[in-house]
Amino acid sequence: MAASSSSHLHISDISVDFSKSGRDIKSAELWLRGVQRHVGTDLGSGKTLHETLVPPMKLSRGDTFSLRLLHKSQFLRRNKHKDINFDTEEVFRACDTREKHEYHKSHKGFAVVLNLNGNTSTEPAGQSASSSEESLELRPTTDKIFEICPRFRILVIGKTGVGKSSLINKAFGVDTVSSDGKRGEVDINIEFISEQNDKFVLHDSKGFEPSEGDNLEIVQQFIQKRRQKDALKDKLHAIWLCLEIARAGGRVLETGTEKFLKSKRDGELGDIPVVVVLTKYDTFIDHVERTLDYSPLKGWSEDAVDKHINQTVEAERDVFTRRVQEAAGSNIPYATVSNKDGHKEMIAHLIQVTEERVRQHVASVASVVAGVAQRVDPKLNIKTSIEVGKKKYWKALTSAAAFKGKTVQACLQVLHTDIIRVWNFHDPHRYLESKEFKASVVALVDKLDVGSIANPNRNMAVGLSTVGAIAGIKKKVSALSGPAAPIVVPIMASMVFAKWVYDTYQLSRVLLHHFIAYIVDLTLILQTLYLISESQELTPRAIKLAVKAYDDSTIRNDAHVQIQGDDWNLPLRDDEDRDTLDKIVQLMHKFSIEAGEISRLRALIPTVGSVPDEQW
Repeated sequence: MAASSSSHLHISDISVDFSKSGRDIKSAELWLRGVQRHVGTDLGSGKTLHETLVPPMKLSRGDTFSLRLLHKSQFLRRNKHKDINFDTEEVFRACDTREKHEYHKSHKGFAVVLNLNGNTSTEPAGQSASSSEESLELRPTTDKIFEICPRFRILVIGKTGVGKSSLINKAFGVDTVSSDGKRGEVDINIEFISEQNDKFVLHDSKGFEPSEGDNLEIVQQFIQKRRQKDALKDKLHAIWLCLEIARAGGRVLETGTEKFLKSKRDGELGDIPVVVVLTKYDTFIDHVERTLDYSPLKGWSEDAVDKHINQTVEAERDVFTRRVQEAAGSNIPYATVSNKDGHKEMIAHLIQVTEERVRQHVASVASVVAGVAQRVDPKLNIKTSIEVGKKKYWKALTSAAAFKGKTVQACLQVLHTDIIRVWNFHDPHRYLESKEFKASVVALVDKLDVGSIANPNRNMAVGLSTVGAIAGIKKKVSALSGPAAPIVVPIMASMVFAKWVYDTYQLSRVLLHHFIAYIVDLTLILQTLYLISESQELTPRAIKLAVKAYDDSTIRNDAHVQIQGDDWNLPLRDDEDRDTLDKIVQLMHKFSIEAGEISRLRALIPTVGSVPDEQW
C-alpha cells in the first residue's frame, strides 16, 4: 500500500554512523515541529549514535524535521553543530505506512537510519503521550504556511554598482547570499539563498543598458516561465527594478528600462508586483551638494543654505521621479532608499509597499512569508504575527474546542513556535526554542499573579523605555563583575514551570490572562531582542539581556496592568471572540516600535558583549 494512504508515520528508532564524516560527534538532537528529542550519547563502536524513542515520535506530511549533530570545534571553546534536514514527502514516498520500514539517508559522510512504522499500535500499551507528543498534535500554523511557500522569491534588476547587494543585505539582514553558480556570474536562473536567512530566495539580473545586449528579452522570458509554475513556492512573488537617481540634464531612463515598464503597464508581465527602487539617495544628495553653485548664496546663514540645498535636492529628485512615473504609470509604485544605516525607514517603506502589493496581487501566504523574510521593520513582524495568530490559535483562546484535552504547555508550545518563526532571527543553535527561554517567558507571565500597579503619570516612549532598561542592566553588570559578566534572568528553579502550565486546558478568566500575557510578553521580548541583535547570530547573552530589559522596563508592567484591568469577558457569542482578539491586537500595536526609530535607539544601546558558552 502506498504511503499516501496514511498521514502519519512513527519514528521508533534512530542510528547515526559518522565514521566517514571526519567529525568527532558528541551527541545529537532530533527536531520535529520545533520539539526536541535527545539522541543518546552511547557511542557503541565509537562512531555511532543510537536511540530508541519511547514513545515513538509521530511524523506528519509537511513537518519540519531535522537532525542536529553536535561536535567540538578544534579552535573554539564552544560546541559547533551540523544540521541534516529531512524531506518528509520523500520519507513518506519511500515507506510503506502499514509495516515496519527503514529509511536511509546519507549526507556528507553521515549515514542515518530511521526505523518507522505506520501502525500506532507500536506505542507501548498504557503509555501516555508526553507533552512533546501533545504539542505535535497542535500543528503550528506556520507549518502549513511554509509548506505552501517556504521562501519569499524576489527578482532584483539593476546594473552593476546600482546598490543591489547593499539593498538586499539591509532589507533581509544578511552579509552575503550564496548559490551554486560561479563567483561573479550573473544568471537570472540561479537561486541565491543566505545561510543567515533562508526565508527568501533571490534572482539577480543585470540592468537594461545597451551594453547588456538582449537582457530585456532574457528577463521577460524568465518572468513568463515563473508565471507558468503551478506551485506558489516556485512562482515569482515580486520584482525590484533598481535605478540610480540621475542629476538634472542626465539621461533619466534607458530605452530598455522604458520598454520593461511599458510591458508591465500593458499587462504583459501579469500580476507580479514591480516596485521601482530609487537607490543611493545619500550619494545623490552628496553629489548635489558638491556640484551646487554656491556663489549666489554668499552672505546667507547656515540654516538658509541648508534649506536651499534641501529644496534643490527635492526639486531634482522630483524631476526624476516624474519621468519614472510617466514611464511606469500609476499602478507601479516606487520607493527611495539610502545606503546609510540611519535611513532604515526608507527600506522599511520599500518592504511595506512590496508586502502590500504581494498581498493584493499574488497571495496572502506569500505576503506573510515576505513579512517573515524581511529584517528591517519590527512593526511588520508584529503585523505578520497577528495575521498568523488570527488564522487559528489566537481565536481559539476563548474557545475550548481547539485546545480540548491538551495541556496548557502543549498550547503554549504551538503559540510560541508560530511567534518565534515569524520573527525569523538568525538562531542556528535554536536558543529561542529552548526550555530555558520558554521558562523565562513563563516566569514573566507569572508576575500577573503578583499584580502590577498602574502609573497614570508615566508617558515614556516604548523605545526609550527599552533602551533605558538595557543601559541600566549593562551598567549594573559592569559595576559588579566587569562588562562580560553573566546576565541573570528570571528563570524558575530547576526549569520547573508553574503548575498552571501542566494543567489541562480549561477556559477561565485567569488562564485567559496568562495566555494573552504569554503572547504579548514573548512578542515584546523579541522586539527588544531585535534592537539588540542587529541581525547577528543569537547568543544566550543577547537573549537574556532582552528578557531582563523587558522585565525591568515600564512596558512589561504597563502591559500586565492592561491585561488584568480591561474587561476580558469570556465570550458567549462568536462576535465576542472577535472583541477579545481585537484587544490583543490593540496591545501589540500600542507597544510596537516604528522602523524609523530603530537606528536612533540602537545608537543609544551599549555593546552587548559575549561570554563563551555563557549559561542560562
